[in-house]
Amino acid sequence: MGFVGAHRPLGSLAAPMALAAAVGSLLFFGTLRAEESRLARELRVARIGSPTLRESTLARRDRAPFFARLLSTQLGFAAVLLAEGDPAGAASALAGASALTRGGRVDALRAIVDADVERARGTPAARAASIEALRGAAALGNREGDLYRVHVLAKAVLEAGDGDTALDLARELASSPDADRRVYATWLRVWFDFESPAGPPEPAGAEPWPPLTEGDVRVATLVARAQGADSLVTKLEEKLLAIARPERQG
Repeated sequence: MGFVGAHRPLGSLAAPMALAAAVGSLLFFGTLRAEESRLARELRVARIGSPTLRESTLARRDRAPFFARLLSTQLGFAAVLLAEGDPAGAASALAGASALTRGGRVDALRAIVDADVERARGTPAARAASIEALRGAAALGNREGDLYRVHVLAKAVLEAGDGDTALDLARELASSPDADRRVYATWLRVWFDFESPAGPPEPAGAEPWPPLTEGDVRVATLVARAQGADSLVTKLEEKLLAIARPERQG
């Protein structure tokens, strides 16, 4: 007794095989699109998500189906782990990334996550290496990826106390029409007191800083609080009081 259908000519199998290949291709590309969407969401959670949201994101990733894990870059997962203060877990996640998702912008984004791992090591040399890598990185052309680069760079500069790089970066970001990018200019402007007499000297002929609004500082404070940056939150809250005081007097 043969297998069912074994007596049929091979040509009769062409249509079912073509259908199976088409379904497989749709599943493959659908999973890739889902991974791209998940990656953008996880980068955003790493950047501005609350501790509770980060925890739920990590728990959800642990329950992902096998096929999704097979095609995962692990980059967003690693970024959330870094935001949670787990560089060892992030490095382990990166080591387990699928080889099927390597190349192009994924590799460029991986270099940014690697720089975040370096930043999280906490040594002066590691922070300097992180800053150098991020300053030299080209734009990805992906909004969440590019915002994540600025986020990691601003954190590295703040942690290193690198006033020169901070001044250049704050100047670059302060006039941006993108409110998400201005958050990091606000962090740097307030932390390094760039607009106070005690701040570092401005280059000759430098344009005046655009005024900091109460809204800018409030958003920057919320993001800093989500990151657990208590000292930065304190300075931002002091800036809020300084902005609000003249308005109340008026």
